[in-house]
Amino acid sequence: MIVTVAWQSTYRYSSAVRQVHNELRVLPAIRDGQRRLDATLVTDPPARLEVLTDAFGNEYHYFDLLGEVTQFSATLHATVETATDVVREAQPSTLMQYLMRQPTHRSPFDPRIGALLREAGAHGGPLSVANRVMSLMSDRFQFELGHTSVEDTALGLLDLGHGVCQDFTHLMLAILRMGGVPARYVSGYLAPSTGSTTGDASHAWLQVYSDGAWHGFDPSNGQHQDERYVVCSVGRDYDDVPPLRGSFRGAAEQDWQARVEVGSTAGPNRVQQVQQQQQQ
Repeated sequence: MIVTVAWQSTYRYSSAVRQVHNELRVLPAIRDGQRRLDATLVTDPPARLEVLTDAFGNEYHYFDLLGEVTQFSATLHATVETATDVVREAQPSTLMQYLMRQPTHRSPFDPRIGALLREAGAHGGPLSVANRVMSLMSDRFQFELGHTSVEDTALGLLDLGHGVCQDFTHLMLAILRMGGVPARYVSGYLAPSTGSTTGDASHAWLQVYSDGAWHGFDPSNGQHQDERYVVCSVGRDYDDVPPLRGSFRGAAEQDWQARVEVGSTAGPNRVQQVQQQQQQ
């Protein structure tokens, strides 16, 4: 599948600030089952983008704006080809597998979360457990905008009974990790089957490690990752991979707006063809 992504984020300050430092994790990754056909990432005012790699192997961009700034924006246009829901990478290190089983601030271990694990059933392999947990969450919680914020944790979804993709992902991560299942947070984009869709945020889901591969689960939609999903970054939770993170010097209030348009077209899948040729 060919997926196009147009992402723009704008920050406005109530008064001029200085030394604006930012990290961007919005560029679609190059990984198994996914490749970038083209991509442009620019800022306004223009800034030099430095390409770096974080502890989880994610490519990200860093930039500075050192003069007085009252507003800045970052804009991405990318075209990606996707092929599979199963990501085969080098086996995670023992440390990384350990980290993906541990609680985090966003996905804490809690008696109520343990109760959900027992209700879903902790027996069987990682994928079996993940399927039962996702089914339970689909029955128990509702996707609904406007009731949670980006600062919330998995406990917020438990308290309210409804939330957004980030909330669902954090809760499912906590449930699985309490059962000893290695699972990681995924930040990226979800394309419609055909046409395009516009929103004010990227998408979040998770991947479970089993039998040498990462398998994607999207608890907010109750479905498995397929070729409509475009991966940007992976980590323990949202705090590892926010689309934009930064700081500035000055006393000002800031206002932030984002717009994401994702489209898809079916067609010859060259990624899949290459993988088949490599297996022959």
